[in-house]
Amino acid sequence: MHKALAQYLQNLQATLPADGPGFSALVLDHGEVAFELHHGLASLESGVPLSARAMYYLASESKQFMAAAVMQLVLAGRIGLDDDVCEHLPELAGFEQPFALRSLLNHSSGIPDYFQFLQCQPGRHEADYFSNREILALIARMDEVAMPTGSAHRYSNSNYILLAALVERLAGQPVAGYVKEQLLLPLGMQHSGFDDDRQNVLPHRVFSYEEDTARPFGYKQHLGNANTVGDGGMYASVAELVLWEREWHRQWATPDSVLRAMLEPSPLLDGSVPDYRFGLEWVRGDGEDVVFHGGSLWGFNTMLLRLPQRQQSVIMLSNTDRVEPDWQQIAAAAMG
Repeated sequence: MHKALAQYLQNLQATLPADGPGFSALVLDHGEVAFELHHGLASLESGVPLSARAMYYLASESKQFMAAAVMQLVLAGRIGLDDDVCEHLPELAGFEQPFALRSLLNHSSGIPDYFQFLQCQPGRHEADYFSNREILALIARMDEVAMPTGSAHRYSNSNYILLAALVERLAGQPVAGYVKEQLLLPLGMQHSGFDDDRQNVLPHRVFSYEEDTARPFGYKQHLGNANTVGDGGMYASVAELVLWEREWHRQWATPDSVLRAMLEPSPLLDGSVPDYRFGLEWVRGDGEDVVFHGGSLWGFNTMLLRLPQRQQSVIMLSNTDRVEPDWQQIAAAAMG
């Protein structure tokens, strides 16, 4: 059943040395592990191989966990999708306009992506550290949207930094603790979660690398300079993501679930509905639904992809830019 997908992953494996960074992949079928592969090292310095327990940085894959936390609060009646979030987020006062909650969730707010401001700051270096607090202060100095709110889908990491602050203020606790208690621990995900303290010791942490032939071992290590949560910040292992995926398929079949609320359409001003819903993309491929999200930062590249009609999930996590999961290739192989 999964021959084409297994072949796709094994072909990828053949392009990578065993003593360099690599990837982990797993195929879930009707709740059971149908295929699993781990290739390469989690730490080149220590020679630690990648495994099901290896804790990868998920980059923007984290957004679906942030959106799920927000939607829990929506379903509990704490806030509505069309409510103006400015009441809870004074950082948005400079824009002098309302922002509906849904406009943050589906990236139609027009609030500029903070990364473009970081990149243009004179004197700033790649290793300069920043956290949610610094980014919220930066957003508080913004006063102009990049497009009329609700007019288009325009991906911006600022939206999910603001959502993290919103959850903290509504829940009355740090977002990492809220997500852990409300979403992860009930599924048995004991070790996964948002890393909101850069100095935390994280067992089985994966490090990422970039090829550099000028260096003695042919690689340089990426030194992540962000400790933001919401737009990124999630660490998880393949072993625990299996638990998330089993719950994902259960919720797909449950009309009043958090997942179904995340996938509800939010039309733009012209009536069109973007593929991007709340922390997830939902497209049609060869007549089937494909729901996914990816992430990419500091050499980490991630993909969680689902074929709900088949009750299948593909988990793919890497710590090298030589492995950049492509949803169309993965979906095509899974359907092959």
